[in-house]
Amino acid sequence: MVNELIVPYPNPKLVKFVRSDSTASIDRDGSSIYVSTGTEEFIQLIIKNSDTPDQPGISLTLIPVEDLPPQHIRLLPVGAAYGLDKEKSTATLGSANYEDMLREVVRDAARDDIPDGYTKDPTWQGSRIQVGSVVGEPSSRLIGNNLVVEYFVLKNIGADQVELVEPNFKHAGVRAIAFINDVLLAPGQSTRMVWVKDR
Repeated sequence: MVNELIVPYPNPKLVKFVRSDSTASIDRDGSSIYVSTGTEEFIQLIIKNSDTPDQPGISLTLIPVEDLPPQHIRLLPVGAAYGLDKEKSTATLGSANYEDMLREVVRDAARDDIPDGYTKDPTWQGSRIQVGSVVGEPSSRLIGNNLVVEYFVLKNIGADQVELVEPNFKHAGVRAIAFINDVLLAPGQSTRMVWVKDR
């Protein structure tokens, strides 16, 4: 099946790593690259901006998976911040721009909107989490350039009301946490949580 890769370059240059007798198909139309893997086990591409050939490009490996529908994927080079403006693209951990970017990603995720530069991960199963009497079942995941957004359904399995507090769920790599709908859970009550963490 044909996959569409959308790159941030008006005039992308492709470096392809395929055999001469390959059945793969790789075509470009403007900023879109159309790839069909054919019978290949994998395809490697490096996509560069022809206007700035000395700058690093995007390295991509495509591995075909049975029964997975064709994908429309927006690619960003490392350091480009998730479809935000150029000023925010230079955001670093701890800077005001970085915090704005995180806030925007969490806001979109909490509204069930896919943030710019993120795609759904159809294969993610995640791991169950538990904090005291609150159990979290993984729900879905979005993949960005450097970060991922993960959704959980939290349920209070205890006999007492529980207040959800962000630090109780934080662990290494988690950059932001939001509880959607409720922060006080009665026994048996559920709510949703979303967190943004390092990829």
